[in-house]
Amino acid sequence: MVAARESARQPSEIELKLEFAPADFGRIANHKELQRSLAPPEERELVSIYFDTPDSALHQAGVYLRVRESGGRYVQTIKAAKNGDLIERHEWERVVAGPTPVLDAAKGTALEPLLTDTVKEQLQPVFETRIRRTLYRLEHDGAEIEAAIDRGEISTRTQACPVCELELELKGGEPKALFRLARVLAEDVPLRVEVKTKAERGFELLRDGRLKPERARELSIVPEMTAGEAFRAIALSCLRQVIANEPAMCNGQAAALHQMRIGLRRLRAAIAIFAGAVRDEELDEIKGELRWITQQLGPARDLDVFAADVLAPLKERHPADQAIGAAHAEFEAKRAAAYATAIGAIKSARFCGAILDLAEWIETGAWSSAADTASSRDRPVAEHAKAKLAELRKRIKRQGAGLRQLSVPKRHHLRIRAKRLRYATEFFAAAFPGAASAQRRTEFLSALKDLQDELGALNDLATHRNLIAEHIGEGGAEDAAGSHLAPREEHAERLLLAAEGAYARFAGISAFWKA
Repeated sequence: MVAARESARQPSEIELKLEFAPADFGRIANHKELQRSLAPPEERELVSIYFDTPDSALHQAGVYLRVRESGGRYVQTIKAAKNGDLIERHEWERVVAGPTPVLDAAKGTALEPLLTDTVKEQLQPVFETRIRRTLYRLEHDGAEIEAAIDRGEISTRTQACPVCELELELKGGEPKALFRLARVLAEDVPLRVEVKTKAERGFELLRDGRLKPERARELSIVPEMTAGEAFRAIALSCLRQVIANEPAMCNGQAAALHQMRIGLRRLRAAIAIFAGAVRDEELDEIKGELRWITQQLGPARDLDVFAADVLAPLKERHPADQAIGAAHAEFEAKRAAAYATAIGAIKSARFCGAILDLAEWIETGAWSSAADTASSRDRPVAEHAKAKLAELRKRIKRQGAGLRQLSVPKRHHLRIRAKRLRYATEFFAAAFPGAASAQRRTEFLSALKDLQDELGALNDLATHRNLIAEHIGEGGAEDAAGSHLAPREEHAERLLLAAEGAYARFAGISAFWKA
C-alpha cells in the first residue's frame, strides 16, 4: 500500500493485482526477481477493519472506508475506483489515533458527499482482513516497484475466505513496468490478473459468500472525454466482466459463462467501434486471442441454451419416456465435456498470458501514444460516437430492409450488427445528456433488443437442429427431440413478422444523438 500520509489528499494508487495458488507461495517468494529486492524483505501483520452502513451505502457508491493497524500504528484509508479503471484507484490515507474512523478527515475525498447524518449514525464495522504481508522493493525497467505478497483471510461474523495474492505497486516510473515484471514472474509461477479488491470480496462474503455471475457495470462516458479515454474506460470495464466471472464459470455456472461471453463480445465491439483510435502493431494479435477465447467458450454456451430451450422442456413433458431420458443423460455428459474443455482453456497458461497482454495493451499499448492515430484518439468522444452510431444505424437499416429474404448466415450477421449498435448505444449513453436524448435512446434500445431477440430465436432454430444431429444422434431420441423442435419451426413465420416489426420500429426512431 501507499505509505501513510499525515493529511488527506487525492493521490492515485497504481497497482496490478495477481492471484496465485497457495502451494506456489514458496516459488513466488523465492523468485529471482523478488530476491533482487533493494532491501531485505519486510514482514508485516496487517489487520484492517472495513466500515459501512447496514445497507452498504458506501459500497453501493463504489467507496470503501477502512482502518488498518500494523505494529500499533493506525491508518485510515478511503478508496474509490476510477471510471472503469483496472490498475489505478483514488486513495486518501491518514494516520489516526485508533481503530475508529475519523470522519472529519473525509473532507475533499470521495467519502465526503456520502456522509449524511444517517450514514454517520449507521457506520459500523462490517468485516475485517488479517494479512501477513511480505514486502520487496524493486527496480525493474527503470521503474520503482513495491511487490507485496499477501496471505491471510477476509472474515465476517459468519464466514471467511482465503487471500493469496501478489500486488505490484508503482512507486515511480511508467506503468508498463508493472506488466513487464508480472510477465517475467508468470514465466515461472502461474499468475492470474485479479480485478476484485479485498473490499469487494468482503462484501461478497457479507451477501452469502457464494460465487455469482457479474454483469457489466455502468459506465459514465462524459462528453469531455476524448475517444482514447473513452475506449480505455470501456475496454477495462469489459475486461473486468470477463475476469470477474472466471471463478463462477470454472465452478460450472452457466450464467457466469454467459457473462464472460458478453464481456468478450462487448470488448470486441469496442475495438471495432474505436478501430481508428486503437490501431497499432499489437491489435491483430489481441483480436486473435479474443477470438480464440470466444471459440473455447462457444460450444458449452450453445449446449447450455439447447438444454434450456429444448431438452429440459422435453423431459418435463415426457418424464417417463426412456428414449428422451437416455438422450438427456447422454447430452449432459457431452455438455460436461464441453465445460471441461472451456475450463481447461480458461485455466491454461495461454489464457492467463492473453489476459495479461490484453490488460497491458489497454492500459499502456502503443495505440495510446502513436502519432498516426492521434487525430482519432484525441477526438472528442461525442463527435466520435455520432459518426459511429450513424454508420452502424445506416448499415442495419439497409440490410434489415430485406430481412425476410436474408439467408440464415446473413440474418445472424444482421443480429451481430444490431448487438454492436446496442453496445455502442449503452457505451455512449452519458455522452448525450438531456431528457429528449434519453427518451429516444430508451425507445432505440427497446427496438434494438426486440430485433436482436427475434433474430436470435430464428438463429436458434437452425442451431438446435444441428445440435440434435451432432449431440443426440440417430434413433428414437433424435425423433423425439425433432418432433419437439418441429412446432418451434412452425413459428418461424411469427418470428419473422416480429423481427420485421422490431426493425420497422427501430428504423422509425430518430437518432438520439441528434436530439
